[in-house]
Amino acid sequence: MSSRFVLRKTHPFVAVLLAGALAACNTDQNRTRTQGAVAGAALGAAAGAGAAALLKKGGGTVAAAGAAGAVVGGLAGAAYGNSVANKKAGYAAQEGSLNAQLTGLHAQVAKLRDYNDSLKALVTAKDKQLAAVLATDRSGGPTVQEFDLRTTIGTKLTEIDGRARSWQETIDAHKAVLKKAADDPHSADLQKEIDELAEQRAEMLRQRSKLAAIPDKLNR
Repeated sequence: MSSRFVLRKTHPFVAVLLAGALAACNTDQNRTRTQGAVAGAALGAAAGAGAAALLKKGGGTVAAAGAAGAVVGGLAGAAYGNSVANKKAGYAAQEGSLNAQLTGLHAQVAKLRDYNDSLKALVTAKDKQLAAVLATDRSGGPTVQEFDLRTTIGTKLTEIDGRARSWQETIDAHKAVLKKAADDPHSADLQKEIDELAEQRAEMLRQRSKLAAIPDKLNR
């Protein structure tokens, strides 16, 4: 029995399966699953019908064997397609997650940079306040300006220390994600943003040192 005859007998089963499957292809994952099922059905139908043909069975037997092969092949193909689709979904989810993390990291770097700019302005303002305090008569004891200078700086140092701990925890969390995604194409960008965030934290601590040194000048 010719291959043309086999295809003519099995074609209706594959066509019906393909028509129903295409109606469900509304996502890339579904499309992958469908492609696997259809390919498996086609191969199964052809294999089943071909086997019947080789055994010199009649046309009805060939058709039945083709139908059975289409079902078995379709199930096997669907299973394979589902496996591939799940992997695609996993890759897409990971890429989406890293993209979201990069966006968040970029915003965090900008936030910390703005905070450091405010610290620089504060250090400049407190240096001016120090100069004003040192220019006054302090023989009668600490002045109101001196008390304000010490108090506001002490409060700010406590705030910076808390932020430094929080930012370090954030950096460590990003590093943990990077370690798990070392082979991802976005890992280099992620590392760059983490390094920038760490640098901004270091800059914050440098501004802290400058701020902490101001009250010491009152004791000279």
